[in-house]
Amino acid sequence: MHRTMSGNSRQQYTERLIRAGIDINDARLEIEDFISFASDEKELLDFISRREKGEPASYILGFKDFFKDRFKVVPGVLIPRSDTEILVETALQFLGCNDMPLGDIGRIPVSEAPDGTVRIADLCTGTGCAGLSVFLEMIRKGRDIRLFMSDISEKAVDCASLNIQNLVPEQNKTLISLLTEDVLASDGSSYTSEGLLDVVISNPPYINDEDMKTLPKDVASYEPELALRGGPDGLKFYFHLAFISDKILKNGGALIVEHGYDQGPSVRDIFEKQGFNNVTTLTDLGGNDRVTFGRKD
Repeated sequence: MHRTMSGNSRQQYTERLIRAGIDINDARLEIEDFISFASDEKELLDFISRREKGEPASYILGFKDFFKDRFKVVPGVLIPRSDTEILVETALQFLGCNDMPLGDIGRIPVSEAPDGTVRIADLCTGTGCAGLSVFLEMIRKGRDIRLFMSDISEKAVDCASLNIQNLVPEQNKTLISLLTEDVLASDGSSYTSEGLLDVVISNPPYINDEDMKTLPKDVASYEPELALRGGPDGLKFYFHLAFISDKILKNGGALIVEHGYDQGPSVRDIFEKQGFNNVTTLTDLGGNDRVTFGRKD
């Protein structure tokens, strides 16, 4: 849609979203995106109406910008969050491919593994944003990488497949395996057909049963519970991730997970009891615990 819209119209549309309870800064940015991507005024008004009712902007637009790329997003699949970029940057730091480690990420040791093909797995992959961001940055740096991705949700696997098709150069597509699999029922063998792994990353469901009751409307009513609920205490995935990662990682390999702001101590305890070393929790831009790293030695 043509962007030469009057300031008054923009302000009126923005005010509609603010009255619907959307933060003023978010409202301004979303209106600009809606104006840019709507084909005509009718579609623009439809976008605004859907957003007023609580539908997330990413589902309306069909994409979310994450790290260095634009990822396809469809209803029924978790929308990428900027906090998850810390998961990506931590993995890249460990793999020696983070040119500008900021904040806590500089505390992560660089792998001493020799050069060669790096094998990583992204479990509970969703749109594929985390695993594909690591993969794409590695190939930009000229590194050899093999990526395994999995999710229990067929919608998520279909969405991740679209992102592979859209973002990965044709000659590199065969270096990615995408599986429909319940990580809680997995023994990890699906990811080690070509050898043990260098890195396992995951952004699993981690919201506890009590917090599930108080989620914002645009999350509770639209995003998949399957990708959000992590059991009574939100920790059920971390026990199994630590257990199988201990089996499928090389000595010196790393497990890196995202978790809730108040789960850092519990996740560190799970990692340490499984025998991981250099266990470190990194904070997000708000200063909250967000990602925990552990190395198998």
